[in-house]
Amino acid sequence: MGAKCAQNDPARQPPVIKKIKDLFFFPEWHRYKYKAEWLAKSVTGVLGAKLSPDALANIMRYKDGPNGWAARGEDIHQALECYLKGKPVEFSERWTDWVDPMLECELFQGAKVIATEYRLCDAKKSLGGSFDFLLQTSTGEIVLGDLKTVGSQSGARRRKPATDQLGAYLAMLIDHHPALHVDKCVTVVSGPKECRVIRQNTDECVEAWLDSWDRYQFEQEELGDLW
Repeated sequence: MGAKCAQNDPARQPPVIKKIKDLFFFPEWHRYKYKAEWLAKSVTGVLGAKLSPDALANIMRYKDGPNGWAARGEDIHQALECYLKGKPVEFSERWTDWVDPMLECELFQGAKVIATEYRLCDAKKSLGGSFDFLLQTSTGEIVLGDLKTVGSQSGARRRKPATDQLGAYLAMLIDHHPALHVDKCVTVVSGPKECRVIRQNTDECVEAWLDSWDRYQFEQEELGDLW
């Protein structure tokens, strides 16, 4: 019990993690390169493969345009990253109802930033990914987080946590930084006039990712057999 209290001491300095050497992200293609080799997959690509064609088409229908989810997500993610880094927060006025409650969220008050938009990879899986934030909270907890934006208050209440996505990031993070201890995984859901934080145990997230990866591999093998 004493070790746990010391570990979560809010007065301690947050751990420092360096960027993974020789890992590069190319946002225009959403591709990762590690040690001069292109990685074949991304975490979002693997998890998106389980969506049905109808579900994917429905998501893509609302992607583009000034009010689409792509513009909304980019603007609000950038606002949070600037806020966490102590930089001026700038965003389109149309997202004020999203950004204001998000920045007032208790999770971020007094938090110390360990990393934001941090690039990760698993060379054996030829897999890359980027998490949104890793923080030491005001209570001393180390939390790994993913931000999700939604278009309505009802959507914010219905939004499920990014369980397997966070598990993928955590598995790669542990692989590259084995001395790092993460206490919780959190999904921050940003909606109009509402911000919701979903906390999960780290083991739950990693197990969900391993299940999703196994399912993805099985489906890829089945597709291969068809050819």
